[in-house]
Amino acid sequence: MNVAPRAGVVLCAVLFATVAQAAPVRFGVQTPAEDLTYEQMRETWRLIESLGYDSVWLADHLAPVLGDKDRPYHEAWTLLAALAAQTPRIRVGVLVTSNTFRPPALLAKMATTVDHVSGGRLALGIGAGWEEAEHRAFGIAFHTAKERAARLGEALEVITRLWRDDHPTMTGRYYALERAPFAPPPLQRPHPPIVVGGQGPQWIMPLVARWADEWNVPLGITPGAMRERLRGLEAECTRLARSPCVRDVSVFLVLGRITDAPVAETPPAPAAMTPFLEKVIVSLLQGTPEQITAKIRTYVDAGASSVIVVSTDHARLRRFAADVMPAFR
Repeated sequence: MNVAPRAGVVLCAVLFATVAQAAPVRFGVQTPAEDLTYEQMRETWRLIESLGYDSVWLADHLAPVLGDKDRPYHEAWTLLAALAAQTPRIRVGVLVTSNTFRPPALLAKMATTVDHVSGGRLALGIGAGWEEAEHRAFGIAFHTAKERAARLGEALEVITRLWRDDHPTMTGRYYALERAPFAPPPLQRPHPPIVVGGQGPQWIMPLVARWADEWNVPLGITPGAMRERLRGLEAECTRLARSPCVRDVSVFLVLGRITDAPVAETPPAPAAMTPFLEKVIVSLLQGTPEQITAKIRTYVDAGASSVIVVSTDHARLRRFAADVMPAFR
């Protein structure tokens, strides 16, 4: 069948959404590493695995994003290695690793080590970095959005070449390799799946099209905006002649109260509204299981193949697993 290029892009997007709807939806949990001890995090991850979730993730920050910055916050990749050894079956990762925090060659070694510790269950989640105040507090260069994206793209090349090539050499604008030895290789072949998070149509989505196995939709993106990004993603994959393109789309949603009586879908805005809080409100799941299921359905219909809820509340995670997840399986 001959299809004109633009028509082909639209057809690809429609087919992608249709496949996402037809397949069972996978569910994961992101557990921000704030306020909880290691022992509490270990208990939470074991619970998440026992409840039948498909994946569990840490967030990559050096201090809490909201509230008192002096509250405890564990470093993500060190904690991930420990927790991976405590969960024998579930897929694990960091969503998303801030590319600004670690040199990409070091991150490739860290990720490979966790892939071995976990028995081949790691997914590498990575993004450009976004919390400017955090960078300033710890003396980490932040750069413009365009440069952060450029650095992310080059970092992805470094990581994939270390995983794929024999003693790779490359000289980039920001990073370089010179006949770099890399052993052992990851357990997963050709390498752990790469999950790129972000949504900027000009700089980030082209990186998703070029490098990612999965696109992670950040907080604050509506189903309509998600559809728009997917159309651009398919167009860029067509331009790059990359086939298959991105295989999966995961969406971040914040797990709020699960109630027996219906509640307003949009809660009242706090007096001190910040851009991050605005994103949280857009992505908040709250209300009855039926209300929550309906909101998730709008993202699945837009093309999501998995949903990652943000929570460490054991009661909410139990009820979500019992009363919401079965509707999609």
